[in-house]
Amino acid sequence: MREIRYADEGMDMKKLMLRFIGKIWLVLLAAVAGAVIGGVLYTVSHIVPESEREYQAMAKIYLDFAADETGEVYQAYNGYTWNDLMRTDPILDKTMAHLPGDYTRDEVMAATEAEILSDIRLLTIYITAHEQTRCDSILSATEQALTELGDTAKEFKSIEVIQTTEASLVVADTRTVQAVLVGIVTAVVLLLLGMMLYYVLDDRIVVASDLKIVTDVSFIGYSGAGERLDREYKDNLAYLQEQAGSISVLAVTQDDMITQEKWQELCASDGVVVMADYGKVHAAFLSYMIEQLQVRGCRLIGVAISGADEKFLRRYYGSAFGGR
Repeated sequence: MREIRYADEGMDMKKLMLRFIGKIWLVLLAAVAGAVIGGVLYTVSHIVPESEREYQAMAKIYLDFAADETGEVYQAYNGYTWNDLMRTDPILDKTMAHLPGDYTRDEVMAATEAEILSDIRLLTIYITAHEQTRCDSILSATEQALTELGDTAKEFKSIEVIQTTEASLVVADTRTVQAVLVGIVTAVVLLLLGMMLYYVLDDRIVVASDLKIVTDVSFIGYSGAGERLDREYKDNLAYLQEQAGSISVLAVTQDDMITQEKWQELCASDGVVVMADYGKVHAAFLSYMIEQLQVRGCRLIGVAISGADEKFLRRYYGSAFGGR
């Protein structure tokens, strides 16, 4: 019997990785689930209620400037100036004159944006509104107002609409693919961390080295893991019987408690072999059972593992292990 000290024993990385590989399908499942969840959450979070949707229409306006007394064209308006001009009474009054009465000046000013890029003669007007029809109406009224301005203002020879578009729904920047990838990575990482924590804390008896955490008593073999391993276990058990005399085998299964009659039978024998059920008995519980043997004065002479997975043992020890 020895004190259980997991940190002192270190981690059996080979056993850990083999058990992890056996659950690799969980990683694939987590990746699929993460992709679905990431995509759904992104889609739901980017669904815009109908009342908050925005429509945008655009027009390109050609400004043909007139010349002043010096022969130079009048002031070349920049984008910022035109944004101001679109809100001033001369233009805004003309725009409102071409709109029905249910449109307000504040609505039109908020919906209108004007900018000039590299060519000072090319003005771009953007109209953004929550309703498609109102967006088209404001743009049409703005175009008429600017055309009239070109006919009446001395600064221009003319103002001409050269391109216009109908209002269309403003589509938010879509990053569905990125959201899916983030979902996959997040789900897989969380699963791997969870699995790592689970296997680090999992003290169930799987291989002979797990028993060394509990006791220094000799390991006599695997039972129920193929013909060769069964034979080795039985040969070792027979050898112990020759050396010690009568031997009792205590099959330990998790949470099964031993009756008083069984204890008496065990301690009456010349030696006890404790057999842990593969992958089902925790080292802490096995340590408790061995301690009970010691308290009752029973002689522990060997430990074994029953019902072992032969395929796992072959991967753990090598392909030839357990061969017939």
